[in-house]
Amino acid sequence: MERDRPLDFPSITEVISEGTEIAMSEAAEAPETAQGKQQPTITPLRVVIALCLFAPFVAMLWVSSYAKAEPLFAGIPFFYWYQMLWVLISTALTMVAYKLWHLDQRARKGGDAR
Repeated sequence: MERDRPLDFPSITEVISEGTEIAMSEAAEAPETAQGKQQPTITPLRVVIALCLFAPFVAMLWVSSYAKAEPLFAGIPFFYWYQMLWVLISTALTMVAYKLWHLDQRARKGGDAR
Protein backbone atom coordinates (compact mmCIF):
# COMPACT_ATOMS: atom_id res chain seq x y z
CA MET A 1 0.00 0.00 0.00
CA GLU A 2 1.43 3.37 -0.97
CA ARG A 3 1.27 6.04 1.71
CA ASP A 4 3.86 8.36 0.21
CA ARG A 5 1.50 9.78 -2.37
CA PRO A 6 -0.83 12.56 -1.12
CA LEU A 7 -4.54 12.14 -1.66
CA ASP A 8 -6.04 14.38 -4.30
CA PHE A 9 -9.39 15.62 -2.98
CA PRO A 10 -11.31 18.43 -4.67
CA SER A 11 -11.64 21.63 -2.70
CA ILE A 12 -14.95 22.43 -1.02
CA THR A 13 -15.59 25.31 -3.43
CA GLU A 14 -15.18 22.98 -6.40
CA VAL A 15 -17.65 20.51 -4.90
CA ILE A 16 -20.21 23.21 -4.08
CA SER A 17 -19.97 24.93 -7.45
CA GLU A 18 -20.21 21.64 -9.32
CA GLY A 19 -23.23 20.56 -7.27
CA THR A 20 -24.91 23.92 -7.81
CA GLU A 21 -24.33 23.78 -11.56
CA ILE A 22 -25.80 20.29 -11.75
CA ALA A 23 -28.82 21.22 -9.66
CA MET A 24 -29.48 24.38 -11.66
CA SER A 25 -29.16 22.58 -14.99
CA GLU A 26 -31.50 19.81 -13.85
CA ALA A 27 -34.07 22.34 -12.66
CA ALA A 28 -33.90 24.24 -15.94
CA GLU A 29 -34.18 21.14 -18.11
CA ALA A 30 -37.17 19.33 -16.64
CA PRO A 31 -40.12 20.52 -14.58
CA GLU A 32 -40.55 17.01 -13.24
CA THR A 33 -39.05 15.49 -10.11
CA ALA A 34 -36.88 12.38 -10.00
CA GLN A 35 -39.96 10.18 -9.58
CA GLY A 36 -41.48 11.55 -12.79
CA LYS A 37 -44.18 13.60 -11.06
CA GLN A 38 -44.84 17.22 -11.91
CA GLN A 39 -43.76 20.00 -9.60
CA PRO A 40 -46.63 21.34 -7.47
CA THR A 41 -48.27 24.44 -8.87
CA ILE A 42 -49.75 27.33 -6.94
CA THR A 43 -53.35 28.00 -7.92
CA PRO A 44 -55.91 30.35 -6.38
CA LEU A 45 -57.77 27.32 -5.02
CA ARG A 46 -54.64 26.07 -3.26
CA VAL A 47 -54.09 29.53 -1.77
CA VAL A 48 -57.61 29.40 -0.32
CA ILE A 49 -56.89 25.93 1.08
CA ALA A 50 -53.69 27.20 2.71
CA LEU A 51 -55.51 30.16 4.23
CA CYS A 52 -58.23 27.89 5.64
CA LEU A 53 -55.59 25.77 7.34
CA PHE A 54 -53.40 28.69 8.45
CA ALA A 55 -56.10 30.96 9.94
CA PRO A 56 -56.67 28.92 13.14
CA PHE A 57 -52.95 28.96 13.92
CA VAL A 58 -52.78 32.72 13.60
CA ALA A 59 -55.92 33.19 15.69
CA MET A 60 -54.68 30.96 18.51
CA LEU A 61 -51.05 32.12 18.53
CA TRP A 62 -52.03 35.80 18.74
CA VAL A 63 -52.89 35.48 22.43
CA SER A 64 -52.88 39.20 23.18
CA SER A 65 -55.98 39.59 20.97
CA TYR A 66 -58.10 37.43 23.30
CA ALA A 67 -56.33 37.60 26.68
CA LYS A 68 -59.19 39.36 28.48
CA ALA A 69 -62.21 38.50 30.60
CA GLU A 70 -64.85 40.69 28.96
CA PRO A 71 -67.29 40.18 27.24
CA LEU A 72 -68.83 37.29 29.11
CA PHE A 73 -70.90 34.67 27.30
CA ALA A 74 -73.24 32.73 29.60
CA GLY A 75 -70.95 33.65 32.49
CA ILE A 76 -67.83 32.31 30.70
CA PRO A 77 -64.93 34.75 30.26
CA PHE A 78 -63.98 35.76 26.70
CA PHE A 79 -60.59 34.03 26.98
CA TYR A 80 -62.27 30.62 27.26
CA TRP A 81 -65.27 30.92 24.97
CA TYR A 82 -63.16 32.47 22.19
CA GLN A 83 -60.88 29.41 22.17
CA MET A 84 -63.84 27.03 22.20
CA LEU A 85 -65.38 28.95 19.31
CA TRP A 86 -62.16 28.48 17.35
CA VAL A 87 -62.42 24.72 17.85
CA LEU A 88 -65.67 24.83 15.87
CA ILE A 89 -64.33 27.33 13.32
CA SER A 90 -61.18 25.22 12.81
CA THR A 91 -63.29 22.13 12.21
CA ALA A 92 -65.37 23.96 9.60
CA LEU A 93 -62.30 25.43 7.88
CA THR A 94 -60.59 22.02 7.79
CA MET A 95 -63.69 20.49 6.20
CA VAL A 96 -63.76 23.27 3.59
CA ALA A 97 -60.06 22.76 2.87
CA TYR A 98 -60.60 19.00 2.52
CA LYS A 99 -63.45 19.45 0.04
CA LEU A 100 -61.51 22.06 -1.94
CA TRP A 101 -58.47 19.76 -2.06
CA HIS A 102 -60.54 16.94 -3.54
CA LEU A 103 -62.06 19.37 -6.04
CA ASP A 104 -58.55 20.49 -7.00
CA GLN A 105 -57.33 16.90 -7.39
CA ARG A 106 -60.27 15.98 -9.62
CA ALA A 107 -59.64 19.04 -11.76
CA ARG A 108 -55.94 18.15 -12.10
CA LYS A 109 -56.78 14.62 -13.18
CA GLY A 110 -59.28 15.97 -15.68
CA GLY A 111 -62.23 13.87 -14.62
CA ASP A 112 -65.09 13.61 -12.23
CA ALA A 113 -63.93 10.27 -10.78
CA ARG A 114 -64.62 9.95 -7.08
